[in-house]
Amino acid sequence: MPLAANAKMEVMKIDAQKNAIDHNNRGVIYMQDRYYAAAIKEFQMAVLLDPDTQASSVYYANLANCYMKIGYPALAQDTLQRAVKLHPMNFGLYEDLAVVYKRLGIAEQKLKQYRKESAKNPMAHVMEGLILMEQGKTDAGLAKLQEFVCTEPDLIITNGVKNYIEKHSSVRY
Repeated sequence: MPLAANAKMEVMKIDAQKNAIDHNNRGVIYMQDRYYAAAIKEFQMAVLLDPDTQASSVYYANLANCYMKIGYPALAQDTLQRAVKLHPMNFGLYEDLAVVYKRLGIAEQKLKQYRKESAKNPMAHVMEGLILMEQGKTDAGLAKLQEFVCTEPDLIITNGVKNYIEKHSSVRY
């Protein structure tokens, strides 16, 4: 059917960020149902549609969680490191990364790396503490995390660190 000269075509707007959220949500459902291959595809699509925002750190974290469930911690490490770059104040990402390091058998190597970085990067203290905790060195790990809380009381992530300390010790803030 031909269009009249003065008829307007409806323009459909594609919203990549909304579509990314939809793919992420589908991925979460697939992961809950243990359809890990489908979940991975959905999370990857979410990342492709919205690669460089704070929201995409959630997609990366979900993807990493899926990789861990199917036994690919090296892939989880890469995706978690991307998530941390996009949302460096999300304490849960650091917790997950410490678990990945332990699972890969590189916790001690990473601990040395973070110790070198700690003079110029306060987040290195967080990773030091979490890696020590994963290694079963609870007192040393909690001490390092408490040091972070004392030196960086105003960072957004500090509340997450405090909650972690309270959960793993008798210290109350």
